[in-house]
Amino acid sequence: MHSTTKFIGLDVSKETIAVAIAEVGQEAPRYYGSIAHTPAALRKLIRALGSVETLSFCYEA
Repeated sequence: MHSTTKFIGLDVSKETIAVAIAEVGQEAPRYYGSIAHTPAALRKLIRALGSVETLSFCYEA
């Protein structure tokens, strides 16, 4: 099974977190959407994106 690293960009504000995903081989990142700024919403996002071993996060506060 081939796994590709997903680069997850998070733009954090007081109430929401905007999420973008870039994968190796894609031309440009894609906008995933916006989630609530809560630990539960972040855990749900991580589970939805796949294996934690393939995820790499970066954020802008």
